Amino acid sequence: MDKYKNIFLVIITGLLFTGCVTQNYEKDIPVVENSATQNEIAMTRISLGLGYLKMGNTEQAKLNLEKAKRFAPKLTQVHTAFAHYYETVGETKLAAASYVTALSFNADNADTLNNYGVFLCRQQRFKAAEVQFLKAIAVPSYILVAKSYENLALCQLQALHFDKAETYFEKAILHSPTSGSILLQMVQLQYIKGSYKKAELFLGRYEKATRRFTPQALALAYKVYEKQFNRRIAKNYAGMLVRMFPNSYEAKQFLLNGLKRIEADKLAQDYEMLMLGKSETKSKKKVVVLSPRSNNQRNLVDINNLKQKNEDVVEKNVAKTSKPDLNNQQVLMTLPVHIVKKGESLFFISKKYNIRLKSILRWNGLNTSHFLHIGDVIHLADPKKADKS
Repeated sequence: MDKYKNIFLVIITGLLFTGCVTQNYEKDIPVVENSATQNEIAMTRISLGLGYLKMGNTEQAKLNLEKAKRFAPKLTQVHTAFAHYYETVGETKLAAASYVTALSFNADNADTLNNYGVFLCRQQRFKAAEVQFLKAIAVPSYILVAKSYENLALCQLQALHFDKAETYFEKAILHSPTSGSILLQMVQLQYIKGSYKKAELFLGRYEKATRRFTPQALALAYKVYEKQFNRRIAKNYAGMLVRMFPNSYEAKQFLLNGLKRIEADKLAQDYEMLMLGKSETKSKKKVVVLSPRSNNQRNLVDINNLKQKNEDVVEKNVAKTSKPDLNNQQVLMTLPVHIVKKGESLFFISKKYNIRLKSILRWNGLNTSHFLHIGDVIHLADPKKADKS
């Protein structure tokens, strides 16, 4: 829940209200009257209720919210506060109903629209959440537009809509160019998409805007430079992480396994799988599988498949055969393999040889979460069929 920005301004507003006192005269005798409105009293009760809710005292929280409702039953903030209460105690249907009631009294309350969007996103109702966020942003008097765009981008990221998330982060940055949280989220998104140079640029903007470091930011910076094989700068960030935050989870993970996997790596893996799925859907070409066709005949590969930048790698993996005759249109090959180099992934290998990732995983007995190591041998055909040849 913490990554989204709930805008409960009613807490602050309620604390600012005081009972205004005026002095009237009746037969030349001063009479003091309390002029606090019903809404002001309700706002004070809302503040108390949300305060109790934050401390975990749900009974006192609801008691004060009920009192607020009695003073101002049509006040939007009352029902928004009830929505927050119901979500906290796990009553999601009542929470949704409270948001609908709140907006029925004031459909253009941008704070309520934003908070409703946050709620819907947490319920994985992503399209409905997007509608509410955009309604909040469209309110002319709304000030916290950047926060709503950030929430919208985070929601799209949760839905694995990476391009839409980038678009909304860009809009958030336009509205708040020095927001550290938004810039750091953009660094993470570019890392997820494998755009390490763009991630580096946004990292520079983040550091300039905030002039401070967190364990999460240092860990992400280390990974950005490590992915670009810039070991010197990566080492500097790792050193800062260990020295400045020795007890942080990120520092302990670096000492344990060199930050082999951070939170963004899981989304990066999801992004790779998504891109692979799109490429397979668009591609109408038949996939060439380099495997024996029968017990007595080895697979023949067109010479055009060998004419690529990595020709030398392919030649090394031709098992004890003579150098192929480039004047011939076909080359006799045994079971092909790939030797893993630094920075390569299963997705990279799949794209390089135009072989389905699912096939590579099956032939090698791996899954999508497997980490490759330099020197690993990856079969590019079914070893079982090769054994029978």
